[in-house]
Amino acid sequence: TSAKRSESVKELMKVIERERKGRDVYIVGATNVGKSTLINQIINIATESDDVITTSYFPGTTLGSIEIPLDDGSNIIDTPGIIQHTNLTHFLSGRELKQVIPRREVKPKVYQLNDQQTIFVDGVARFDYINGEGKQPFVFYVSNDLQLHRTKLKNADEFYEKQVGKILNPPTEFTAQKFPKLKRHSFTINEPTDVVVSGLGWVSVDQAHTKIAMWAPEGVDVYVRKTMI
Repeated sequence: TSAKRSESVKELMKVIERERKGRDVYIVGATNVGKSTLINQIINIATESDDVITTSYFPGTTLGSIEIPLDDGSNIIDTPGIIQHTNLTHFLSGRELKQVIPRREVKPKVYQLNDQQTIFVDGVARFDYINGEGKQPFVFYVSNDLQLHRTKLKNADEFYEKQVGKILNPPTEFTAQKFPKLKRHSFTINEPTDVVVSGLGWVSVDQAHTKIAMWAPEGVDVYVRKTMI
């Protein structure tokens, strides 16, 4: 479902109506996942009204519960976002959030890498292909406004130190000094797997016997799951 483009929102509304049985409906979730945007689309479809609730890139824009009345006396209730301190967005400024949070459909970026190669997701994350069964594709699902930069693994540390806040932006030159250091997370992949950075996106790895490392700001969750796509 895409709330911004109204994809499947009408179907979702039918499910809500069927399941709520006259009860209030609470929209609950982490900050910046699109709760208010979803409710705005529901309001627009149901009433053709332009009176919408506030949305922004800043976590915590919805400061209190907002009740939207329904015809039968119950309400849809927009709740404040749950702030996740292990989410990348917790460490970013407003300008940086606009680059990291997708504003349109994400276009996957495929990189054919040899072992001992590195991809930087601007300055907010780093992916190392350490070794595996030769050259292979890795698919990056991150905001279209972020740039990916390829280098050799042996040069990666020096490249980051020289270019963070410059070519590797975000973080900006003004926030780079206070930006958390990147922490290394190592994985051996033996089935199609997504390597996820909370609040940023993920990298899909398909081939078995592949050793990789994902780097993210210290304090940000990094984990693996079976591939979604």
